[in-house]
Amino acid sequence: MVYRGTRFLLILRNLGLALAVAGGMAAQDSPAPEDGSPESVLFEPLPAVEAATLRTQTLEDAPANVTVISAEEIRQYGWRTLGEVLAAVRGFYMTYDRGYQYAGVSGFSLPGDYTTRMLVMINGHYMTDNVYSSNGFFGQDFDLDMDLVKRIEIVRGATSALYGSNGVLATINIVTKSPIEAKSLRASTETGSLGEKKLELSSGMQLGGGANLMVSASAFNNAGQSLYFPGVGWANHADGERGYHTYASLVWRHWTFTGLLGSRLKQVPTGWFGTIVGDPGNHIVDSRGFFEAAYARDLSAICKFRWRIYYDQYRYRARYDYAQDEGIADYRDLTNGDWVGSQLAYDFAIPRVGVLTVGGEVNADIRALQEYYEESPQQIGILSVDHPDVSYGVFAQQQWQMSQAWTGYFGVRFDDSRLHPGFVSPRAALVYRESPRTTYKLLYGRAFRNPNAYESYYDDGMTEIGNPSLRPERAQTYEAVVERKLGEHWKGLVNAYYYQLDNLIEAVDTPGGFLQYQNGADGRADGTSAELSGKPASWVETTGSVTFEHAGLENQPWMVNSPSWIAKWRAAAPVAHHKLWAAAAMQYLSTRRTVGDDIVPSVWLTDLTLTTSKLHPDFDIQFGVRNLLNRVYYDPAGVDLPEQMLEQDGRSIFLKLILRTRE
Repeated sequence: MVYRGTRFLLILRNLGLALAVAGGMAAQDSPAPEDGSPESVLFEPLPAVEAATLRTQTLEDAPANVTVISAEEIRQYGWRTLGEVLAAVRGFYMTYDRGYQYAGVSGFSLPGDYTTRMLVMINGHYMTDNVYSSNGFFGQDFDLDMDLVKRIEIVRGATSALYGSNGVLATINIVTKSPIEAKSLRASTETGSLGEKKLELSSGMQLGGGANLMVSASAFNNAGQSLYFPGVGWANHADGERGYHTYASLVWRHWTFTGLLGSRLKQVPTGWFGTIVGDPGNHIVDSRGFFEAAYARDLSAICKFRWRIYYDQYRYRARYDYAQDEGIADYRDLTNGDWVGSQLAYDFAIPRVGVLTVGGEVNADIRALQEYYEESPQQIGILSVDHPDVSYGVFAQQQWQMSQAWTGYFGVRFDDSRLHPGFVSPRAALVYRESPRTTYKLLYGRAFRNPNAYESYYDDGMTEIGNPSLRPERAQTYEAVVERKLGEHWKGLVNAYYYQLDNLIEAVDTPGGFLQYQNGADGRADGTSAELSGKPASWVETTGSVTFEHAGLENQPWMVNSPSWIAKWRAAAPVAHHKLWAAAAMQYLSTRRTVGDDIVPSVWLTDLTLTTSKLHPDFDIQFGVRNLLNRVYYDPAGVDLPEQMLEQDGRSIFLKLILRTRE
């Protein structure tokens, strides 16, 4: 513990040195305009963020370390999935096991963990399911198409004080375009060298009486590729996926009605859980949907009321083919999750203090059914468990405007449920606006993650055993952030953090050869990062970042799948008389450790995207190359796989055609 504290002090010292450099650069900034206009008008308005406090704020004012990705960036860089977006964000990294993609941040991305220490939301609606508490849908299994996204808010650190369980490492809020912003008709089709095919249609329309509707649907069928597994051979026609996404949003006066439904079937060629490697019958099906009615109204200039009620569902189906002397044994997983809930929040101003936000939520499971059975050669039921939970949380958050430069944020939330003990999540932040150019932030949060039904109760007697005595994870996070405007066109950020996680839930191999989730050793993570973004010329914009971090456990100084260095750079510029945009992105991941203590080599990856801009009033074309230099690289494999590391995709290309109405 002393060692960790020393490391954090050293990081803070380095942060101070970086600030000194930033200050020196600022001293050479261009002078204010001679017309006497205020300094603040030199800069474009900062993106807005709502997920940090449940109220819309600028990035400077938000009491958090936040990145916002705009719809324009998504278009320019050709990001087609949420995973591609996060792969370009400071400090994040992705892992792919041929079944799911997983997001890591702050050095945490444990194999067997379905990204349960993050929250993913669509317009503030939790996408966490009630069985696996998973937020691990970052490919085509994420049921919202990126063309519908207005912005993506990425809030680092603990957010349990607002959102309860799972808000430990980061919260990602995807804000969709409103029906008013949608084209009357938009269609796109894409194809790629890895057997990718996708068609998307969307439409926005005015219904009269102040009502506006947007609907969207897409379908994809990706053939995948042939894979070679050392010691086993080739897996042919066993890596495909297919599915669909649907989304609808109706806005009428103060009401917003939202519906989402999607499904993906993915073949798993890796021989997971001891199945046959390369068997095209091994597959998973994930289906996710919700319907929500939300009401928001400004009761006065200083009071705002928000309320939502929703129904959610999650379906999971999996097939496992095992080799037996008499042939293939076909085993199946079935999960049915259904739940309802409601949330409300109320903002009002306290004179001479600031805005107070109070609210609460309640969630009730209708069912959290898990079944495992043999389909053939015999039909035998093996597991059937259903442990529905009922939970609630209440919170309060006070913004305290201590002076023109100093703002404090203090919040607390209490959560309780039928299956898990109560937990208090405090939060504190201090924001100092030294000048229109410079902002300092000191952030603290306490967070938790309850064990999910899968970790606690799944016990098939063949590959996994349950653990009903699992305890909740706890975390405390500390962070310091400096944001600085450098000259007229540049912005810089430096941050340092220290996270402490207790009762960490890990998937481990037991002496009997079974997989079981257990509360392991306590975890620690500390690090520092820097980012510089801006426009070196009026026609080009660029962002670069570097992150140094260290994550480990008490009995494991270097955590599995945890890079020490992450570097990112991207730039976009118009060419050919602004009719064509060229965008390039690079990322570097340092070496990572596998479950078996092998070392995954470091890698540089480069992407290139070309997008036409109003080439024709009715259509545009996008062409992209991923892994441009065709690097051979690997990701650490999970504990349920026979491989220590999995080779990832080489160079691939895609082509996308976009058709829209003229408006």
